[in-house]
Amino acid sequence: MSDDGPATDSPPTTTLSGNVTDRPNIVMVSIDSLRADHCGFLGDDRGLTPTMDRLATEGVAYETAIAPGPQTFSSMPEVFTGGPRPPTSLTSYPQASHWERRLAAIDTHLSRNASLPERLAARGYKTAGITPNPWTAAAAGFDRGFDHFEDVSTSDSSGWLAALAERLPKVDTDARPVQLVLNMAAGSEFFAQWETLNRQIKQVRRRLSEPYFLWVFVLDTHFPFLPSRRQREEQSLLGTYYSAYRSSEPMRGNAEGMSDRVRRSVLRSYRDTVRTSDAFLDRLRSELAADDPVLLVHSDHGESFGDHGNYGHHHRELYEENVHVPYLIHNAGISTTVTAPTSLRSIPETAVAIAEGTFSPGTDSDRWAIATSECGTHRAVRGSRYKYIESEGDGELFDLDADPDETENIAGEVPEQSRRLHRQLRRREAHTTETRRLQRATSRVVANGDL
Repeated sequence: MSDDGPATDSPPTTTLSGNVTDRPNIVMVSIDSLRADHCGFLGDDRGLTPTMDRLATEGVAYETAIAPGPQTFSSMPEVFTGGPRPPTSLTSYPQASHWERRLAAIDTHLSRNASLPERLAARGYKTAGITPNPWTAAAAGFDRGFDHFEDVSTSDSSGWLAALAERLPKVDTDARPVQLVLNMAAGSEFFAQWETLNRQIKQVRRRLSEPYFLWVFVLDTHFPFLPSRRQREEQSLLGTYYSAYRSSEPMRGNAEGMSDRVRRSVLRSYRDTVRTSDAFLDRLRSELAADDPVLLVHSDHGESFGDHGNYGHHHRELYEENVHVPYLIHNAGISTTVTAPTSLRSIPETAVAIAEGTFSPGTDSDRWAIATSECGTHRAVRGSRYKYIESEGDGELFDLDADPDETENIAGEVPEQSRRLHRQLRRREAHTTETRRLQRATSRVVANGDL
């Protein structure tokens, strides 16, 4: 059975001189939890993403972009390094809390693999990053390679709140639930909206000489969905907070479901946050127009709203709503559509190719894109037609041409196709194991002073 095809026919290539001053500025925008099926250039007809749609039409649109994992901590480390992150249960890390152990695991991966800002800095780029997401913060090692790094996952504006909380009896301000309350009050971390990042973006831009690489992570489409007033077209202010409160437990993975009324309200809020994120792209393009940057836009993973019985992304499932994401490149001198599966792990190589003037859309795609959960219990192989998911040892196969919603498992009907895709997972596992073995050997050599 055929499950592949060319990404593009004779893809064009950009060409630049080797002079650093001739290299383009590059801006990358990562959008948290944005599903592909809410973007117009990927088939949605509700008009939620007019800016993204225009950028995709004028640039390179990836129809089948696949996130490396279903959550930020399983996706963004690979997006930044291009290298597979070995599965981990986090038990080998000595930190006291699960939260701290996860940060340490991400930091370990980034310390062992050159990141995108490090690679661009080595090519003469000045680099800056702005992120409110704690899984991509300095504590997770994401500040490596950046000349300027604005960690908005904690906010100075919450300082007086923390000081007040510390004076209250039996309140541990280091406890994660207390930190969430303080961040909500301060509008930082998962509660940050893109308007709060404007000041940092302007300040950072003034510090950067060209060519520069600027990375911005926006969280508007991350739960709780709190759309800005201007983009609140479907949801009322009261409805925004009503749906956030009533859906909090299932969206955070602490309950199994919600009523249809609450689900419809949550979706209205989510669609308005999609509009909000799109408005950010329009604003950013306008403010950086004089710099004429190449723009890369992608989501880190998707979001569940009852699909396959799941809500939010506090689970490990790898269905399309969780890993099929928007990805586009604008102003790289090329306009085309790439249909072949493309893992977001290709982003570092693609950005370097843009910097060096060798970008060729389609060469960053493959016959298969692989996604895994952090602990490795859930793994998926996405081809052009077929998709194989392995969860806790059980395999599911879907024909996405006939069944795009992944409702009918046909693994028993076409066992050879299942075995074929399972072999791809085994190859990925072997490659990851070999890479880790080489990294350990190199570390021992360096430690022993044998170089």
